[in-house]
Amino acid sequence: MMEIRCRAAFLVLLAGTARAQDLKEGDAPDLGGRKATIRKLDAPPFVEGDYTKRFTFDAYENPKLEELRRTYGLAEVVAPGKDEFDRQVLLLDWVHHRFKKFGRPSSNPRGALEILKAVEEGHTFFCAQYGTTFVSAAASLGWVDRPLALRRHQGAAKGGSTEHTTTEIWSNQHRKWVMMDPTANMHVVKGGVPLNAVEIRTEWFTREGKDLEFMIGKERKRHTKADLPIFLARFAGFGDLTVPVDEMDKYGFIGYVPNTNLMDAGYDYGRMFIVKDRLCDGTVWHTRVNPADPAVDPYFPLGQAALGLTPDGDRLKVTLRTMTPNFAEYRIRIDGGEWKTSGDVFRWEIRAGAHRLEARAVNRFGVGGPVSTVEVEAEK
Repeated sequence: MMEIRCRAAFLVLLAGTARAQDLKEGDAPDLGGRKATIRKLDAPPFVEGDYTKRFTFDAYENPKLEELRRTYGLAEVVAPGKDEFDRQVLLLDWVHHRFKKFGRPSSNPRGALEILKAVEEGHTFFCAQYGTTFVSAAASLGWVDRPLALRRHQGAAKGGSTEHTTTEIWSNQHRKWVMMDPTANMHVVKGGVPLNAVEIRTEWFTREGKDLEFMIGKERKRHTKADLPIFLARFAGFGDLTVPVDEMDKYGFIGYVPNTNLMDAGYDYGRMFIVKDRLCDGTVWHTRVNPADPAVDPYFPLGQAALGLTPDGDRLKVTLRTMTPNFAEYRIRIDGGEWKTSGDVFRWEIRAGAHRLEARAVNRFGVGGPVSTVEVEAEK
């Protein structure tokens, strides 16, 4: 059901490509005898391919999501955030601090509700349970957060384990996937921009991580490579939990686990795909059919309102496409007016002068995706 609902707004389209007749920025079609120039066209694309098709997203109808959100007051947890990304960081911080004992799991709960109950009963957990809890907590608020399986590309760990579980959350605000590690309560930025896992990998292995900034907690306490190891907490029976000096070596292999419905299913390792290259030669890990372009193929956009524009008499025919889990509706705004609900195809009247169209997809949780914008100037 989730896959059908997610794709109800799709039109048939070759993966990642625009139709031949779609207008581009700079085009000047004739609209009823008047030339209209597309001055700006800024819209995340619609992408569908082998890797998008592998994903199963949690469903709005899942009662466990509502139970998780209500039982732990997650809407109130994130309410102080000044923007979406700030709220996502607040949720990350909340999940990190829910865990009171760190180490090899002392029970085997399934899903965030069971894990949090076991935490309250005094059980011990490690990164996989942190990741599972954050994925489902994010889903309960209408965000998509996907689990990642990491492994060192070579050698033995100096200050921690060889493998690790972390996550990537889709940021509508930054219009990209962003790595968020609930075990370390950390995200990583460069030049003020939060990075995804493959961007971190590139920076660490090709530029020695010299420009990376490790942001810890809701306070976003800034650290650099020179600050590693970063102390996080001390746990009885385990010792110090840190971000070790070689923590980023675990990004040698990046495995994308293609499901977020973790309260009803375990990690779908069978359909996992992996970023690896010659850096990984000599280290045996899972065998998969992997992305040819690891910086692009795993990083398809979500929540977009991809815009297709074609001339239609004295108007522009606008076609909207999206990959929005739990899609509810499109909303559009013309020339700074009110936001209104729209179908996936409509005709936009273009008169003389400058005009602006904004569009976004909204999911059933009320979370709006990135705003797409097109600006047109028509002759008088």
